[in-house]
Amino acid sequence: MTEPPVDLRARTLQAALARRPPARPAPGFARPYAALVAMLDALLADLRDAEWLAVAAYDDWDVRDLVVHLAATDGLVGEAIDGRGSSAGEVLDRTREAISRCPPPQKARRAWRRQADALCDRLTEADAGRRIEVGGLRTRLSGRVTQRAFETWIHADDIARATGRDLPPPLPEHLHPIADLGARSLPGGLALTGRAHPDRVLRLVLDGPGGGRWTIPLGKAAGGDGPSAQVRMDVLEFCFLTGGRRDPASVHAETSGDRAVAHDVLVAASAFSGP
Repeated sequence: MTEPPVDLRARTLQAALARRPPARPAPGFARPYAALVAMLDALLADLRDAEWLAVAAYDDWDVRDLVVHLAATDGLVGEAIDGRGSSAGEVLDRTREAISRCPPPQKARRAWRRQADALCDRLTEADAGRRIEVGGLRTRLSGRVTQRAFETWIHADDIARATGRDLPPPLPEHLHPIADLGARSLPGGLALTGRAHPDRVLRLVLDGPGGGRWTIPLGKAAGGDGPSAQVRMDVLEFCFLTGGRRDPASVHAETSGDRAVAHDVLVAASAFSGP
């Protein structure tokens, strides 16, 4: 059998992305989610049957399992909009129960996409500032939807890597809210991992399209003397770090100022990353 050209998969994926159905209409805060759902759907449409069995992430989940997981978690957001919160363990419980039913790959894909589009429709008239509870955490709906965009992209990248494809990064206007969510979660991540620096201020500089600069008080006792530490890195690398896809010990980051603060920020960045 003749081997296909090395770049065939990349060219095929680019063609699939070019002809993918447009993202579902959504309000501004939900457009990154709608766009990344469309990107993942185009990637899934390009997979051969055998590639759905590729192990792509947490707990030896294959591609189908990841799609089921995304559907399960998106479903909890819909339920939270209806006023039903969920516990921390319910995300995995719901996922494992759905995986146990073993839906065929294309059926799992269609069910996930229908639900994602329906969620976008609901968000059109939703209050972005309303607080909802998903996975035991109460957050604004806008932040939770950004988190769904983030996870959709991270798992799309997991699937692309597992099947030998190159996935283009999100558009800058879609990446920036994800980076902002990661930046604003740093104080909570430090506290959650027992590395709190409540009297310190961090300057975070993320380079590249979609990046920016943040001055972040790391606790209520943060002083007014300016940042005590700075972390500078590529915005995509920061997002992969906060998503649990980079090793804080080896990720490329320029740090200055208080080394303990900078070190702990990198270590705690992924505190809220899930499966």
